[in-house]
Amino acid sequence: MRQKLKIVSAFLCGAIFFSGVSYAADNYLKAFPIKNSKIIINGSETVFDDPVVSINNRLYVPLKEFGQETGFSVSPGAIIQIEKFEKLPITITRDDVTITLNSLNKIDGKVQLNITIKNDSDKRVKVDLSRIRADDNIKGRKSYTTSASYFFTPINDNWSITTKRFLDELIDSNSEVTGTIQIASISKGTKNIHFYFESHSVPTSFPFYVDTEGLF
Repeated sequence: MRQKLKIVSAFLCGAIFFSGVSYAADNYLKAFPIKNSKIIINGSETVFDDPVVSINNRLYVPLKEFGQETGFSVSPGAIIQIEKFEKLPITITRDDVTITLNSLNKIDGKVQLNITIKNDSDKRVKVDLSRIRADDNIKGRKSYTTSASYFFTPINDNWSITTKRFLDELIDSNSEVTGTIQIASISKGTKNIHFYFESHSVPTSFPFYVDTEGLF
């Protein structure tokens, strides 16, 4: 008899609990799919795998798919990070260190990235390219990583070259250098590339989100 009472009690508690959830959902979180509507982004119609819905008269779209269609990188997690892929040149300044990605070109069949680093800090700094990720958050395409090698070019005649490898040496205070990074391989039709530079000298990071549509 006690067992039956336990089962009935559990059933009633569950029924009351879920009724409350249902009531709350009906009043606050009820989603209405937007039917027979066209989604036009930059003049072109697109279709999301997940539905666009209205909740409390507010429109909700699938964030990852929206990013794929509009040129944003969407990184899920405890902190959702959204970054816009942009055309070169792109400049980022952190802690008195400025990195500019000048151009990305295919020369003699090899992809080369030209960059300038300006050190306005009061100490010598070193900058490293730690990661290259391509086709990030592109619908229907798998992202991939690649590597790079470096070629050193002085910005002017006053810069003394101690190595032939770009970024291998510390950059003096109030100095500026330009160099070329040769990318190991870029797949045909690559839509974007994420270049991630970091400096343990400062320390800080320089994430670049580059729109490469039509370049490869």
